[in-house]
Amino acid sequence: MACIAFAAIALLGAKELRAEDSKPPVPQSAYEILVSKATSIGERNSTTGWAYIISGGIALGGSIPAYYLSKEIFSQAVFSIGQTLGVAAIGYGSYLVLIDDEYTSYLKLLRSAPRLSFEQKEALSRQFLIAASERSRNIRRIRVITHGLTAGLNFLNAFTSSQKDLKTALLFVGGINTLAAVAIGFGRSDEEKLIDGLERKKTGLTPDLSPGVSPQGLVLALEWRW
Repeated sequence: MACIAFAAIALLGAKELRAEDSKPPVPQSAYEILVSKATSIGERNSTTGWAYIISGGIALGGSIPAYYLSKEIFSQAVFSIGQTLGVAAIGYGSYLVLIDDEYTSYLKLLRSAPRLSFEQKEALSRQFLIAASERSRNIRRIRVITHGLTAGLNFLNAFTSSQKDLKTALLFVGGINTLAAVAIGFGRSDEEKLIDGLERKKTGLTPDLSPGVSPQGLVLALEWRW
C-alpha cells in the first residue's frame, strides 16, 4: 500500500504539469494576452493542484494505518515521512487551487473597475506585462550568473586537483553547469516572449538568428535575448 501511495505522489503530484500548451491564435492586444495568460495559468494550476491533493490524500490514507500496523522502526520512519509528504502535497495543491496567481489577481482587479475604457485596460495590461517580463529576465540573468560561477569553480577545482576521479567528476559537473548557463542565457521565459511579441508587432523589428548572420545581427540577437 505504501508503494502505491508513493507511486501516486511521483506520478500525480511531485511532477508538475509543465507540458507546452497548444499555441492559440496570436492575441491582438496586451489586454487579450493578459486574459489568455491568466486563463491558461488558472487551468494549469487547477489541474496540478487537484493532482497534488488526490495524490497526497492517497499517500496519507495509506501511510497512517501502515505506520501503526508496522513493527519495525525503519518502516515506521518511512511511513512517517509518507504522512509528511502527503500533508505537504495536500497543502500545496490547496494553495494552487485556492490562491490566485499574479496574472489572475491583476485581471480580476481590472475587471472590478467597469469604468475603465478598453484603452486604459490596454495601457495597464501592457505595463503589467512589461514589469513581468523584466522580472523574468532578471531571474534568468541570476540563473545564468549562478550556473556560470558554479561551472567556473568546478573547472578551477578540477584543474587544481591531483586525483583523476575527482577531476573527471568536477569537469563533468562544470560542463553540465556551462550547458545550463548557455541554454538559459539564450532561452526566454513566456513573459519575455509575450512582451517581445508586442514590441515586434509595434516596431516591425525582429533580430535575425539564422545561420550566417552578420556580426551586427549577432549583437542584436544577444541584446534581444539578454
